[in-house]
Amino acid sequence: MTRIEPYLLNLAGEYRVCSELNKRGVFSTVTYGNRKGVDVYAISDRQERALKIEVKTSQRLNFVTGIGQKGLAQDPTAPDFWVLFQIRPGGDGQYAERFFVLTHAEICAIQAARNQRYADKYHTKRGKQPDLSTGVDNVMVADVEQHENKWSKIIERFERGAER
Repeated sequence: MTRIEPYLLNLAGEYRVCSELNKRGVFSTVTYGNRKGVDVYAISDRQERALKIEVKTSQRLNFVTGIGQKGLAQDPTAPDFWVLFQIRPGGDGQYAERFFVLTHAEICAIQAARNQRYADKYHTKRGKQPDLSTGVDNVMVADVEQHENKWSKIIERFERGAER
């Protein structure tokens, strides 16, 4: 089976995340346009609260986050949640799918730990610190496996209120 084209892959991920949330009783919608700040909004029943969800979709074993390059770790307008969606083509037109649901703080901590491991190896090999602003931040499936199918994080946020 061939790989899904990047534009369609991103759309497939955003719609699949909305589908999963809607199945769980959380109204959600994809945002449109090339200047959007977030991929999905999850909206409370009384439409008084909305959670911002960043969706990253991958056909590989890693997800590009761009957290360091975009300064998202300290950004007060950053997403409330990140849903990482892994889709792997299988036989007969079937796909294996996995979802990893993380709070913004959780993914930032995972990315920081991954970057620190890289920086330590780089320093050992070259004797200087790397310039992490020029790279491409990413996390591996192995880094986020403990967050697989943790949709309850989003659902519980609505139950207790959308405060951060």
